[in-house]
Amino acid sequence: MLSTIKATILASSRKPDMWIWMLFFPLALATIFIFMFDNLKNPDSTTAVSVAVVRDDAWERSGFSQVVDALAAEGDDKLLDVTVAGSVEEGERLLDEGQVSGVYYVDPEAFEYGKPQVILGAGSASADGTSQKSIDRSILETVASSFTQMFALTEASLDADPGLLDDPSAISRALGISGEVKRISLTRSTPDDTVRFYYALLGMAALFASELAADAAIDAAGDLSALGARRCVGGQSRLAMLTGTLLGCWAVAVCCLTVVFLFVRFVAGVDFAGREGLALLGIAAASLLAIGIGMLVSMLPIKGGKNPRTGLLTLLNCTGSLFAGLYGMPAMRLADEVARACPTEAWLNPPKLVSDMFTSLYFYEGLGPFFARVAVCAGLGVALLLITAAVFRRQRYEHL
Repeated sequence: MLSTIKATILASSRKPDMWIWMLFFPLALATIFIFMFDNLKNPDSTTAVSVAVVRDDAWERSGFSQVVDALAAEGDDKLLDVTVAGSVEEGERLLDEGQVSGVYYVDPEAFEYGKPQVILGAGSASADGTSQKSIDRSILETVASSFTQMFALTEASLDADPGLLDDPSAISRALGISGEVKRISLTRSTPDDTVRFYYALLGMAALFASELAADAAIDAAGDLSALGARRCVGGQSRLAMLTGTLLGCWAVAVCCLTVVFLFVRFVAGVDFAGREGLALLGIAAASLLAIGIGMLVSMLPIKGGKNPRTGLLTLLNCTGSLFAGLYGMPAMRLADEVARACPTEAWLNPPKLVSDMFTSLYFYEGLGPFFARVAVCAGLGVALLLITAAVFRRQRYEHL
């Protein structure tokens, strides 16, 4: 068996197709992603929300003007980027031209504690494929409504107990205001949608190992290749031959995917939430799944030798990668919609399954979703290999 493993590794390393599809193509695609997403990945900076302010007498008398000035102060935590407008009409013009995300003003006719008014742009944020406009509008609306609610609560508290004016800290306690702010995260890592494309790339790269396995299995079949015919007349049992071929292909696939993973992690700088060791475990499981798929396809009763089987595997991989979101933002949205409409697809589509396995490492605090996908990858791989072994052992040839 050791000789079969060694022969499989050496034979695979001499095939240009293996180097192209399992190493050079994924590395080239990852390099393209680096340049594509370079301007999108800047987690250390935030963009202030642009807003037009009608700075008239009513605005200056309003306490809300002080809140806006504080939020627009220069610094790392600057939230608002203020543009002064002479009138509401001018502010609406800036909003229509897309220069600002909203307009703040104070209505002098309803000057109740300087109640702010906000005008927000219309339209869905999904029109340009992002949610940034929706987020900006939500921020502007939240700032205005929070001020209004807080001012009303303060006024009600003072009406109930005028003595609170002598103790400002009592007002804070009455309103439930705390001076301590704690930043929490609902995910293990800071959300970065660009990492999902790299994870989808790893899913495609893993499935390229299926073509390697199919070639190796064909070379072991007596009716599909001259090399297989020579092996069949040797003294090695078919099960030992298939097992050696499997282990050799799996070793090559793990090595190639590890190189791609190291490039994605340390050259592209893709975050795996400090779980690189578990990611390598996922690579091993994904390689086993790919080998199982390739070997099963090699046993299908398809005429023509290697080319039809390789074409079928390429079609399966490219189609599966589409529904894993590899081909850009529209494909990613399509993949998400399909996964929501048919959750089973995410478990049966190999590139999507592998992509989600790495995604679960990045986003989820718990490891349950990750190990569930590792188990499915390994389980499907073993099941496919058992079917392949049963078919391989029952093959009979009239002559060699």
